[in-house]
Amino acid sequence: MNGATRRAGPGVARAPARCRSGPAGAPGFTLIEVLLAASILLLCMTGLLTVQLTGIRLSQNAYHRTQATNLAYQMTDYLRSACASLDAYEGETLCHAGSRNPNDRRVCSISAPADIPADPSSMVDDNLRAWWSTIDAADLPSWFATVQPRGTQLVQVIVQWDDTRATETATDATEAKTSCLGGAIPAPMEEVCLTTDPCGGNP
Repeated sequence: MNGATRRAGPGVARAPARCRSGPAGAPGFTLIEVLLAASILLLCMTGLLTVQLTGIRLSQNAYHRTQATNLAYQMTDYLRSACASLDAYEGETLCHAGSRNPNDRRVCSISAPADIPADPSSMVDDNLRAWWSTIDAADLPSWFATVQPRGTQLVQVIVQWDDTRATETATDATEAKTSCLGGAIPAPMEEVCLTTDPCGGNP
């Protein structure tokens, strides 16, 4: 019959229905496109990680430098309080024997508070002991501190520390630079040098 729907009779196989997940002709992603997108994402994440690590290194360096500066100013206050006894401070070098780099050849006269004479009447000894304890509590890596004469009235307070963790490359760690103590020190070593006139009152 014309216009009538013809039903399949018994024994006649029906064509399987086709399922489509989207409209006909919908575009998809090829494997190359997926790999390209993943590569771009990885590149962006690597750049962000590099920026973050650089920021952490700079922040750590700034933190240690601030600590060292405050410690140097602390000693200048001690020097002003004992202006008549400057000779007792000059030339003293402080460090921590336990955290010191085995290759460090700098002379350290006070590597522990026990190296300072227990003289209750000596303000200089008390100040040196207090300074050693304060520097050690600041947790500067492989720290080294000293008080050196500079002329007839000037005194220089120097605080050094190992900044290897903030060094970006191995080349930076092997380069040398000039220290205010004279001579060269490895690039990872940072220092704060503060010159003062304790008896004149000038920082």
